[in-house]
Amino acid sequence: MLELERDLRALGEALAFPSTPDLADGIGRRPPVRSSPPWRRRAVLLAVVVTAALLATLAIPQARSALVRIFGIGAVRIEYVDRLPGVEPNEPLALGLTISSEDAPFRPLQSELLGPPDGLYAKGDVVTLLYGSTDEVRVLVTQIGRQALEPETVKKIVQATTNTTVVQVEGSPAPALWIEGDAHVLDLPGSPARLARNTLIWTRDGLTLRVEGATSLEQAIRIAESFR
Repeated sequence: MLELERDLRALGEALAFPSTPDLADGIGRRPPVRSSPPWRRRAVLLAVVVTAALLATLAIPQARSALVRIFGIGAVRIEYVDRLPGVEPNEPLALGLTISSEDAPFRPLQSELLGPPDGLYAKGDVVTLLYGSTDEVRVLVTQIGRQALEPETVKKIVQATTNTTVVQVEGSPAPALWIEGDAHVLDLPGSPARLARNTLIWTRDGLTLRVEGATSLEQAIRIAESFR
């Protein structure tokens, strides 16, 4: 069975709709009220049911993983493949133009733990904070201002042998994803695809963020939670 099919089955089980409650007894005892159009009532009921189902899903680790595989995180799409596309292992960083924080397309979040970056770059609506140098990178933090769910925004192409873990980052409204082990491919719009190291992806204040280069999940979460 394909891995995506397993994920869809797990998601379908997690999103099972509750049984319809018996409302007949209460209707006769209540005074008549002006009712909303049937289509509006159905839309509101559907929204409530779907919201409740999604909240319940987030409490189930397997379903959280399935949601991440299908929908991604923020502006980042996750693609699982058997074999990575051909990418040069020493592809130079294409971070965009060097800018000041005043020239950024949005206000980049800053880390109390890492301090000011050694370099700040922008390409379109993607801002990158570089710690170290382009020749000896210590940590890269990418901040994406557009959170539209578009496959062409950002892609993370991951092999089945790469470890992915759904985690929680304080201050993030949605689950985060930790990718470690075998290298994966980062495909940013307007930049050549390149191999990426251990990465944590999360959302905060309407931005999608990724930190690359942390040596452990614990360190990556500390870094992520230090951004304000």
